[in-house]
Amino acid sequence: MKSVFVKAAAVLVTALVAVGCGHEGGEAVVLDLGAIAQATGQDELIRARAEEAREELGAQLQQLAITMDQQIAAQQAEMGESPTSEQEAMLQQMTMQARQQLGEAQAQAQAQATQIEEQLIEDYRAEIQPLAQEIARSKGASIVFADDSYLFWYDDSLDITDEVIAAWRALPDDSADEDVAEELAEVEEQIEVLEEAFEGAQEAAEEDSAATE
Repeated sequence: MKSVFVKAAAVLVTALVAVGCGHEGGEAVVLDLGAIAQATGQDELIRARAEEAREELGAQLQQLAITMDQQIAAQQAEMGESPTSEQEAMLQQMTMQARQQLGEAQAQAQAQATQIEEQLIEDYRAEIQPLAQEIARSKGASIVFADDSYLFWYDDSLDITDEVIAAWRALPDDSADEDVAEELAEVEEQIEVLEEAFEGAQEAAEEDSAATE
């Protein structure tokens, strides 16, 4: 999680430097993005929401796998104990297709989970930026640096971390739950599309089998 905040810090610095370049003065201040996240509880909140999203996506994938297994089992039972070679080939094709589509769904879910976490980080960064910018300008600074491994030394008087934390705590309570819910709904729709495609392929296979009999 620390690496995610370091990445966010780098983006934040880039954005704030770009803003600062358009104003007079070259003074700089420093903030600790990780400390702000910890002090405001955003690190735990982001971690919890990201984990919740992963669990929800995992449950959807598990249900998709169960549905596919049930459909294959039903088809196998319908074929009876002595299926024809054509029926065996159809069943094998269904099984391979189910595995392929499940693999695609897993990849999509993983990508979506990563996107959800990145969106949560982006939302956090977007709320930090104006606070840091306002405090920096009040000190006559036009540049904000993040306190990370690339910053060799700075005077403690330049650190605005505590002030940004105080400004954050003064903000009205807001939530990113709606954005997360939208992301999860999108993945659920994608999984439903895969499930419908699998059912369509199953019906087509059954028609082909009937036509050859």
